[in-house]
Amino acid sequence: MSSNAPTHGRPSRLPLVLSILAAVMIAFAGGMVVDHLVVSAQQTAQTQPLKDFSVYEQALQDIREYYVGSSSITDQQLLYGSISGMVDALGDTGHSRFLTPQEYQQEVSQLSGTVAGIGVLMTQTNGELVVQRVIAGSPAAGAGVLAGDQITAVNGTSTSGMTFDQLAALIRGNPGTQVTISVIHPGATTSVDITMTRATVATPIVDWGMVPGTHIADIALYEFDDGAADQVKQAIDGAKLQGATAIVLDLRGNPGGLADQAVSVASEFLSTGNVYLEQDASGNRTPVTVDTSWASTEAETAGLPMVVLVDHDTASAAEIVAGALQDSARARIVGLTTVGTGTVLQAFQLSDGSVVLLGVADWLTPSGHLIFGKGITPDQTVALASGAAPIDPINLSGMTAATLQSSGDAQLLAAITDLSQ
Repeated sequence: MSSNAPTHGRPSRLPLVLSILAAVMIAFAGGMVVDHLVVSAQQTAQTQPLKDFSVYEQALQDIREYYVGSSSITDQQLLYGSISGMVDALGDTGHSRFLTPQEYQQEVSQLSGTVAGIGVLMTQTNGELVVQRVIAGSPAAGAGVLAGDQITAVNGTSTSGMTFDQLAALIRGNPGTQVTISVIHPGATTSVDITMTRATVATPIVDWGMVPGTHIADIALYEFDDGAADQVKQAIDGAKLQGATAIVLDLRGNPGGLADQAVSVASEFLSTGNVYLEQDASGNRTPVTVDTSWASTEAETAGLPMVVLVDHDTASAAEIVAGALQDSARARIVGLTTVGTGTVLQAFQLSDGSVVLLGVADWLTPSGHLIFGKGITPDQTVALASGAAPIDPINLSGMTAATLQSSGDAQLLAAITDLSQ
């Protein structure tokens, strides 16, 4: 973590880690499919042609013949736009979706935890794209990019109205190439240009610290990327060495990730039972059980009281873990109702390398609670006051019990109160 990170807390994370992690959590994970890909390149099912397809052909012909800018529009643009619109028509907004070959390759590569970019994590504040976190040792950290910086342009192109994906596409690039971003530093009114050389940046996905004046360890897990469970175990080991007798697992803003990592993390706190259930369109349920290879870690945590923090940005694999720990009565859940993105995605790869991601099954908590569209309901609902932000665990070492109490992180404070009783 960069020393430039704010000491008062972190903004609520959106499901995006720009130039480091993926906004869309997809990858291969041992055959398990919760927000990741199982690619089906060969389509064997035969379906009836779309009714009134002639209407589509007529619209296509009119666009080609009469649209004033038709000379600058390629057939591929029209084709990809058509597929995107068709998937959007399903109503599964933000989940079932279409990826171009380039977008697909980017998404698959990003869950490794390394990407060629500048090393920043982004959030959105009042419609502006803002740097939430600068990764220590990254090009951004070395060039003076600060947490709280507003990115206004990339290589002279204004970011006004850009989506996260559009911004990411401009910032990412081959290692060794240069990129210039224009930023407005916190408290400033004018932008400055910062030029950096892109590099492959390794991303820490777990931070932890000891809550001042207590024996409570605060472990924040940001993404369920490859290696997440190992990093959580390292945090647990480090916390126990420092005398931890209770754990806060902070999943606020965690957008999810790999299903196998969710199972492994849950298994570090559970000895037996199911982590989640997968339910197909016919209502058939397949249980996914605790991974007993983590038994030694579970034994280390078995006697430690535990609270899990969640919020409106906690999604996917993070909901799996929260739901498993809640249903087993292993941990109390504190915060706000989670996103509710519990759909199994299957990827159907098209002939040109593009991919259609379709929700083909639901997942449920061990007790059978449907998460899609509902989310995980906390045992104790606690909201943050306007302007307050979650505390990054690495900042706890520089805080006193008094400064922690005045931090405004009501969710963490509620967890501490719960574990101190």
